[in-house]
Amino acid sequence: MSFYFANANLKEANILILGIGYDKTSSFISGSRFAPNLIREGAENIETYSPYQRRDLTEIKICDLGNFIFQKEKPEDFIKEVRQVIKDYLKDKKKIVILGGEHTITYPIVMAFQEYYKNLAVIIFDAHSDLRDDFMGEKICHATVAKRILEVVGKENLYQFGIRSLTKDCLKKNPNLFLFEVFKPLKKVISSLKNKKIYLSLDLDVLDMSLLPVVQTPVPGGISFLELVTSFKLLKNLEIVGVDIVEFSPLLNNPLTYASLCAEILREVLLLIK
Repeated sequence: MSFYFANANLKEANILILGIGYDKTSSFISGSRFAPNLIREGAENIETYSPYQRRDLTEIKICDLGNFIFQKEKPEDFIKEVRQVIKDYLKDKKKIVILGGEHTITYPIVMAFQEYYKNLAVIIFDAHSDLRDDFMGEKICHATVAKRILEVVGKENLYQFGIRSLTKDCLKKNPNLFLFEVFKPLKKVISSLKNKKIYLSLDLDVLDMSLLPVVQTPVPGGISFLELVTSFKLLKNLEIVGVDIVEFSPLLNNPLTYASLCAEILREVLLLIK
């Protein structure tokens, strides 16, 4: 199954969509491995036109690559596999949107992008800081992903927004960590990002839990859909080279209702990065 708006092959496309349904380290609610295909189904309920950005997906050449089928079970082996497959696609000079899967997938993706784009900054919208050095004996997992990314790009190139679940020392670990909100702090720092290549990681639990409760580690509070898309519009003048959307867990409740919401967010992302 492919997104109905995917209108180009690999050679023709400007933007590639790839599903990576990995949730091996999920510690609370698993099931995000099913998210990529459910979002494809949910997209059947949305228009290609965005009233927020006043643009249409038909203006963009998009290729749906399907899902990456990983061969290894251990996190460290999975990291190597994903890093290599992303590097292979970056050689074609395409922008890539990845659908997870748990947030762990962002680490090897950023490693690949860091090799290709030397002036890379990572922006994360998330409820969780994910800055632990290890969690339940794992160095590579959804709760440590931001710490691993920080080690790759440096703390001056990691920006975290919407955080509302963290340990006491997290604000010391990352000076660019902003609590509760996305739009206001992003607006304050946007000028410092203008000369960088941007990788955006969107953990869907940044949203208000009442809006999207079907995530792997839900946290009360969060931002509205309107704040999310308004924040996207703030990013429109930056050079965004890649995006991931992670942590949708469709086994919970009525999955297609929430899958449509995720698909609408994907539409806004695709239009954002053109």
